[in-house]
Amino acid sequence: MSSSELLSDVRVVDLTGGYGAFASRLLADLGAEVVRVEASGGGSGRLRRPLSPDGISLHHLHRNVGKSVIETDDPAVVEGLLAGADIAFCSDATGTASRLHERHPHLVVVSVTPFGLSGATAGWKATELVAQALAGVVYRSGVAELPPVSAPGSYCEDVGAVLAAFAALLAHWQRGESGHGQLVDVSSILALAQCTEMSLPLWSLLKYEQSRAGAGLYPLFECTDGLARIVLPMSPAEWRSLIVWLGSPPEWTGPQWEQPMLGPAERDQIMSRLPARFAAGTREELAAEGDAAGLRITPVLTPAEVLTNEHVVARGSFASVQVGDRVGLMPAPLLSVNGQRRSAGAAPHTLAAPPEWDRRVAPDEAASTAYLPLQGIRVLEIGSGVAAPEAGRVLSEWGADVIKIESRRRPDFQRMVMGGEMNPAFATANRNKRVLAADLSTPEGQQLVHRLLPQVDVIIENNATGVIERLGLGWETVSAINPRIVMVNTQLYGDRGPWAWKKGYGPSARAIGGLTWLWAHGPEAPRGVMTIHPDHVAGRLVALGALAALQDRKRTGLGCRIDLAQFEALSALLGDLLLAESLEPGAALPLGNRSSEHAPWNLYRCADDESGAERWLAVCVPDDATWSALVAAAPPGMDAPEWASETGRLADAELLDSRLADWLRSTDAATTEALLQRAGVPAGQALFPRIQVEHPLVISRGFPVPVEQPGAGSLLLEGPAFIAAQMGPPRCEPAPMLGQHSAEICRELLGSDDAEIARLVALGAIDPLPAG
Repeated sequence: MSSSELLSDVRVVDLTGGYGAFASRLLADLGAEVVRVEASGGGSGRLRRPLSPDGISLHHLHRNVGKSVIETDDPAVVEGLLAGADIAFCSDATGTASRLHERHPHLVVVSVTPFGLSGATAGWKATELVAQALAGVVYRSGVAELPPVSAPGSYCEDVGAVLAAFAALLAHWQRGESGHGQLVDVSSILALAQCTEMSLPLWSLLKYEQSRAGAGLYPLFECTDGLARIVLPMSPAEWRSLIVWLGSPPEWTGPQWEQPMLGPAERDQIMSRLPARFAAGTREELAAEGDAAGLRITPVLTPAEVLTNEHVVARGSFASVQVGDRVGLMPAPLLSVNGQRRSAGAAPHTLAAPPEWDRRVAPDEAASTAYLPLQGIRVLEIGSGVAAPEAGRVLSEWGADVIKIESRRRPDFQRMVMGGEMNPAFATANRNKRVLAADLSTPEGQQLVHRLLPQVDVIIENNATGVIERLGLGWETVSAINPRIVMVNTQLYGDRGPWAWKKGYGPSARAIGGLTWLWAHGPEAPRGVMTIHPDHVAGRLVALGALAALQDRKRTGLGCRIDLAQFEALSALLGDLLLAESLEPGAALPLGNRSSEHAPWNLYRCADDESGAERWLAVCVPDDATWSALVAAAPPGMDAPEWASETGRLADAELLDSRLADWLRSTDAATTEALLQRAGVPAGQALFPRIQVEHPLVISRGFPVPVEQPGAGSLLLEGPAFIAAQMGPPRCEPAPMLGQHSAEICRELLGSDDAEIARLVALGAIDPLPAG
């Protein structure tokens, strides 16, 4: 079976303009038949940069491979397609989605827009820079001596599209049970806000104010041939390994060097030694030394190096695509099925006539009461950190019974990072779940989990390559016990290729995926962003793959194994930039907050707030009409006649930035944001949690959700990024304490009585039950 088969019975109509088309590409990569509808002569998406040397939109190409295209201005043609489709995507906020849902009640209509279709900011204007600022990504990104810096590419748009693809399959799953389509309203800004390193719950408990801290715990150092990254140790054993790697200086002795986690003074001494250690070798030499020492050292690859890296080439991470009269490299489908990656789709091709789809059956009565669509689905989560737990969290929000396997011998490291067994970061990624404290290092613990497998639908795991097999839960074992089971493995470098056995964390993937090098104000600017992408995005792709496999199981009766390499998920978010690099070496460069085609377009500092925190405002002018609106809202002095045209503004971009900076520096960011949005100018504050919770977008969409978390206290967790009436609100309940549900799960699923449970504890199959 190949991944092309998973959604082979699903029909999709893509009505998106230039925004959100990546959602339907993800479904096409999984085998759905996708028809894109564009106006005669091509849609607006074909104008978006980056462009190939001969003017072809690479933004459009990357997001639309594998699709067919119908160019038409005839509404009847579109209506005929929709009558036979299962899912439709659209991206305008003018009421199109609602009208489609009314006319086609069988249809899952997914709207993906920056702000969503409802709420206080539904009519606001956004650009990628404005969206990233409002999502909370920009404020904390970069080094202290420079302004905050936005991520490269269409980061917010594409993260929103990943969630839109998941939401579409979720609604399609529900449609299979109820017969009803529904309208799903996705805010891409809130989709990205869900992926900002648990910043909201951390602030709600600890009042942690984010700021630009450079690379922080994931520092970068110059080697003889470029940059390399080390992820600072997360355990006492790793700290000892690092000290040995630095030569075990004799002065580094005494009780302060024997602490479970070193103190600030000791860390500072280590940090002072690292630059010279890295400067003495090449990236390859240092990475090899790190592997031997048990350290996480990774080369920072340029876009050109990403495309030619030995592991990337061996895995087939990129596929050839025809671009005019040239051949470029584009990210291949992300999800492999049963060890095979589907062949990459061809460039979108225009059909002479629409496909002849039979009409889907329309429901004959109104939808019943809303319910969580994944009720009845049971998931085993065997992993730690973020990627697998985020997948489990997403599935649990919509009704799945997610059972997390961890024990005191092998706890989720995220649970322990603050010294106890519960903290805000762990709580948000592990909400809603139950915990079975099975010790998988023992044969008895493995046998216990084997007994559960006949009642399990999905296993998700993100252990290092080979570990799940050593734990007795490899694919051959679990599928023999339950042929209907779906297993999704997600490793940093995937399950095959020469780097498959390397260990690392999300920041390691950023380094080899191209994001670290591109996320800067310019090619020579200092780099430093302390985020853990791609873990959050990978988690959502794991959930997407699980749903696609469950959909396929309805037809075949069989499960399958899916593999996702996390670094590839990240490179896919840079797909058009890397495609440009493959066609024209040197084309992919860091741009920071600037635009190569519009001015003004930047992040501007406003008046600091009463606590002294910096406040920044993204302001973007995409066309002449918006410039006129900005001039009308701004103080006198911005109305030079030569700036009335895009060409004139681009020629004076530096001066324009200076004028805007002078005006905005003394203004209140929130007041000016509202002023410019009323005028129709895309503007958005660079939010951080303290001001995020007061923003009209966040409040009106119900994003902060209060939870009383045992072991932590009152938290605000990240709430919904999409609204779907037939699903209702997602679950948001506390995360479990270690071993909390062991007895409950054994009784419920295995029929164990108290004597049997005591025997399992005595054997070491499960941890001793917690008190109470």
